[in-house]
Amino acid sequence: MHGRVSEPEPVEDGAAPREVRRDVGDAHAMAIRTHNTVATLAASLREVLQRQERLERGLNLNSFVAYVIFTVLLASGFFLLYRSRAERLVVERDQAMQQREVAAKETAHLKDKLKAREEAERKGRAFWQLIVDGKKAEAIAAYPEIAKEPLSPVEAQVFQDSVARARAEIVDAAQAEGLEAFRAQQWKRASTAFRRALSYQDEGPRAAQARYYHGVSLHKQGDYAEGARQLDLAVAGSVERTVGQDARYYLASALEMLRQLERARAEYEKFAATYPAHPLSGTARRKVMELAARMPRPQ
Repeated sequence: MHGRVSEPEPVEDGAAPREVRRDVGDAHAMAIRTHNTVATLAASLREVLQRQERLERGLNLNSFVAYVIFTVLLASGFFLLYRSRAERLVVERDQAMQQREVAAKETAHLKDKLKAREEAERKGRAFWQLIVDGKKAEAIAAYPEIAKEPLSPVEAQVFQDSVARARAEIVDAAQAEGLEAFRAQQWKRASTAFRRALSYQDEGPRAAQARYYHGVSLHKQGDYAEGARQLDLAVAGSVERTVGQDARYYLASALEMLRQLERARAEYEKFAATYPAHPLSGTARRKVMELAARMPRPQ
């Protein structure tokens, strides 16, 4: 048994072709299934690839949209930053221009002020020279203009005091000359001197005295209208309490010459009643009676 080889059993005629056909059929079926499986796999793979392609396109679109949005946001941010910066620069520019205009105006004002100050110094030196030279009348005439200049407080006070002193000196000299002429009965010279004094000092007790002497001097020259005006002002300035007790008498006399009889009679009467011991009091009482007789009687 151990060294023998069994011989194959004999195959019936027609059995081999059937097996071959069956094997071929099975192989064909298997090839069809394999083909179908490969086709299905290919379709699935194609579908997967299409899905992947659509996904990639979606991703690309989303990336593009995101890029666009990011770009828009970044551009908007830069624009807003530029806008705010530009607005601030515009505001700063406007402020700088306004400050420049203010500075220009201040500079022009300072230049004008400096020029005015230099002009005031020039005029001040010329005015002071008049004071130094003793040209009192010229200095007094120039003072109203120099007082308008932008003087320093010291200059203004010195000029004011100098003018006041010059006025006082002119008035003193004019009144002294006028009194001298009045006592000498030089009426024209006296009225001229007192007129000059009044042109520099027309208020106060000294002015009232000057008006009294001036008025009497004019009365003596026959200028009754201006004499009456000066004497009226002198009486109003209480000159009767100082040097002119007879001021009202001469006022009444001037009014009489001007034919203002009613008032002249009243002034004569008041003078006689106030100064009954005055040498002219008797004449004044007589004038009261004469004027009363001359005045028309009421109907």
